[in-house]
Amino acid sequence: MSHFSTVKTKLSNQECLVQALTDLNLSPQVHETLQPLKGYYGGSQGQSAEIIVSGRTIKARADIGFKWNQSSGVYDVIHDSYETVPKLGKDFFSNKLMLAYGQRMVRAKAAELQEKFGECAISEETKGTVQTLRLTFAGHQEVQQYVRR
Repeated sequence: MSHFSTVKTKLSNQECLVQALTDLNLSPQVHETLQPLKGYYGGSQGQSAEIIVSGRTIKARADIGFKWNQSSGVYDVIHDSYETVPKLGKDFFSNKLMLAYGQRMVRAKAAELQEKFGECAISEETKGTVQTLRLTFAGHQEVQQYVRR
């Protein structure tokens, strides 16, 4: 039977989450306030979220929502697994989305560190299911010359 389920996540950065969803071609809609989700049967079943991926985006009959959980400080995923799993795969949230989110978080942190340490290059390497992002900062050396008097 089709119904919405809520899944706890470790997704805490809205900007990186939205960018990760965009990277995965899911066209997220971001709202200031909670908006009702469309379910399999047309109604929201009382579910709402601030970030919504329309079911139409993945050719499903139910939306995917990301709702801010004030008490835990992370987003909860609200989705209908009967609709999302056949379209996105059973490991989409735990694997694909977390990988894209992690990459966005690393890039955000690199941009922040770049202000302190200078130019930064990011290289990516994938071995099987493990992806490594390596940050390399250009070394800056300050040289001062003193004249003897």
